[in-house]
Amino acid sequence: MALLKEKLIGLPFGVATVEELLATGVLHSNTIYRRREIVDALRGRFIELGGDPETTAEQVVPPLKRILRGHRFERVRSGFYRYVGSEERESGTEIRDGQPALLEKPRHAITDPPWQRKLAAAGTDSAIIKVLREWNRPAVADRLRYLYDLARDDPEELPIHIRSLRHVASFLLSNPRLIDPEVGTSPNGFAHIEWTLPGFSADRLGNGLLAMEFLPSAMIRFAALSSPYRPGKDRLTVHGTMPASETLDAVRPFTVGIIRE
Repeated sequence: MALLKEKLIGLPFGVATVEELLATGVLHSNTIYRRREIVDALRGRFIELGGDPETTAEQVVPPLKRILRGHRFERVRSGFYRYVGSEERESGTEIRDGQPALLEKPRHAITDPPWQRKLAAAGTDSAIIKVLREWNRPAVADRLRYLYDLARDDPEELPIHIRSLRHVASFLLSNPRLIDPEVGTSPNGFAHIEWTLPGFSADRLGNGLLAMEFLPSAMIRFAALSSPYRPGKDRLTVHGTMPASETLDAVRPFTVGIIRE
């Protein structure tokens, strides 16, 4: 640590500085942080170890952005990142068009709800969105229609992968008691939904988060946290990649307040 202090004295805040500070354990592995929390932690550790005390948050952000795009962090949603440390990303979670989809175990045909047959027959994004609209998800359908229209008009916006769209539609229709989530598109072009969780913190209501990304392989990548990171305060967090049939059970403690009675 003494050697690190010598390195930091007079050193401008850059990518190398961020790498050195992360190596000191300033962040906990497998923990979700807001970007602002990461900035404040890095700046505080930098000053603590002898860096320029006049360093501002604005100076930390540019080099941090480059690190956030690397293997050390996994983006959970806009402004939220999971610090994975030196671990590699989970194998099998990067999906390519040529990769065969993993199908969940089908239910007996007699028990299949009508929407499931319609969804299976839907071959376009418009047809899938129509099924959502017909089966009590009009707000989700409207948002998805907007996202597809946006991608059509803006070449920088990715349209949601058709298998990912079918996957998120199946999940929401299979769980009608879940309130409508916020809907977006992940950087990979997959459907991304999230809920703000009420009531987890007595002093800061509405700061929890449950987010899901729907991979074309019928798997869901998910992350949940009960509240923002605060030093000395315990919070619940969970993340992983699982089949849709198992994901809701994995995040059950975080669904209080987002399930209709």
